[in-house]
Amino acid sequence: MKSNISIFSWFIMFIISFSSCEEPQEPIIVKFIPEAIQYDYSDSMLFHRIDNFFENRFRSNGFNGVVLFAKSGKIVYNKAFGFSNFSDKDSLQTNDAFQLASVSKTITAVAILRMVEDSLIQLDQTIQDFFPKFPYEEITIRQLLSHRSGLPNYMYFVDHVWENKDSSINNNEMLTIMQQDTPKRYYRVDFKYNYCNTNYAILASIIEKITHDTYGNYLSKSIFEPLKMENAFVYNRNIQPNLPQEVIGYNGIYRRKENIYLNGIVGDKGVYASAMDLYKLDRGLYESKFIDQNLLAEAFTPHNPDLTRRNRDNYGLGWRIQLPSEYGKVVYHAGWWKGFKTYFIRMIDKDQTIIVLTNVTRGGYLNKMEMESLFGQAFYSN
Repeated sequence: MKSNISIFSWFIMFIISFSSCEEPQEPIIVKFIPEAIQYDYSDSMLFHRIDNFFENRFRSNGFNGVVLFAKSGKIVYNKAFGFSNFSDKDSLQTNDAFQLASVSKTITAVAILRMVEDSLIQLDQTIQDFFPKFPYEEITIRQLLSHRSGLPNYMYFVDHVWENKDSSINNNEMLTIMQQDTPKRYYRVDFKYNYCNTNYAILASIIEKITHDTYGNYLSKSIFEPLKMENAFVYNRNIQPNLPQEVIGYNGIYRRKENIYLNGIVGDKGVYASAMDLYKLDRGLYESKFIDQNLLAEAFTPHNPDLTRRNRDNYGLGWRIQLPSEYGKVVYHAGWWKGFKTYFIRMIDKDQTIIVLTNVTRGGYLNKMEMESLFGQAFYSN
């Protein structure tokens, strides 16, 4: 799985954009009623400019997916292009759920922050507080969230020991492999930023340990249901052997991507959601009734000084952060996994949001000059 850092840097620029522990209290499930979704199609020039761009790419086999663009709390563009299933020629719908790939990390991070707010965990607790036999010491939840753990990527070390690739691996089995084999860490803890899927798989395991529930169920109760993310769910190959068939991921020649054994590990990936679901999350994150804004501000604060010196982007707690930004606070994430590519960008100070979900590898990249021409006027207008 890739985070598409280099691709997403310009995209942002121009579309701005094994043991027990003490029994916990029950998580608090917020009864939050989000505001009704509002639309504003009055800017016909903007609408047609976006529409013509993606329509032309679709007709040239350069795009297959859903696009949503919102300004000032109102959706100004939301449209689906292409097919959810190329064999049956089923047309994509705007409410179809896509595998979010690494954008799942932002949702895992929100769930963790909700648990911090509920006093179930603390950001500076270590992994050993939840799994005392975990062999890498002094790694905190904060360091997992900000990719400063130095841990090795599970996608590589489990591949050497998981012999039956027809059988799904799960999060607990990943932790067991780490405990038994102790794969060599990439860096000492807190030495530097290193984007690593293992961090968020462990966070999902912590969620399950504390809540005595599955990762998917907890997300449903604490995020999806309160925000009325009606099409969002977690896919776990251990629970559901077959991939969801509503939207199928394809490679560059429209061949279905396989359902591999790693789809049994969740937290770093595995969340399915529609563009509208992500927009509802975007709106919910502005509300203190859903999550404490001071705590969320910490998630949107750069946590990697080594990146600030040499890189335009930084990483907070589950979000990439554009630095510097002439557009104010910009947080975002991208994802890429088995035929799916996802883009979720929030221009917080300007209250503008871009969501692009694709289910075909070919055409997932977006040319920065084209994007500048397409969205530039929209982002400078407010």
